[in-house]
Amino acid sequence: MNLLRVVLLSLSVTVLWLPQSAQAQTSEPENPEYPEYSAPEESEGRSGDFDLERENGPKLNTPDEIIPHLAAMRGRCGVADVYVIDCLAERLEVLEKSMSGLARYGEARRILRDTAVQLRQITQDNLDQNRPRARMEAVDGSFRSTRPLSAVSAAQKRRAISQAVAVLAEAETQLLRSADASLGRALHYQQIAAALGSNKVLLRSS
Repeated sequence: MNLLRVVLLSLSVTVLWLPQSAQAQTSEPENPEYPEYSAPEESEGRSGDFDLERENGPKLNTPDEIIPHLAAMRGRCGVADVYVIDCLAERLEVLEKSMSGLARYGEARRILRDTAVQLRQITQDNLDQNRPRARMEAVDGSFRSTRPLSAVSAAQKRRAISQAVAVLAEAETQLLRSADASLGRALHYQQIAAALGSNKVLLRSS
């Protein structure tokens, strides 16, 4: 009788652990061609919100925090290759949202938001239909994009890069014009323009 109870208990434990084991075994492997990217994902559920909180923490408290975020884009997107344009778009989307608590910087937010929209559209206009979307992720796990990124076609990459450079140049000009009309914020707008414009170098070297 005792032996029967032991056998039944062992079977119960096995049944309880099987779903977890199966889930672990069906995890998708990382993309071997682009080690900085995980396997393609189509879902953008709660995990995206968590990644946003982990990457950015609290909303920006001062305008001085904008520049480091713009500068970090070169490091984040520098290895993105054909994903680089959408990478910049995603980083600008995240930055613009994090600026929601900064009073009197609405114009800068609008310009960054419009720039992100245009960069994302350039990606769609030159989309590589055969390459999967992928999340950008640092090897050490310290950073992960908030949404899957799309790649431009290798054949259209040069044209797409040229269009993206033009978009950044226009955004830079708009920020500098806004600086002229924003007393007390002129220096910050100039710095934002320079930091954003520096990503043209990243695009041209991609």
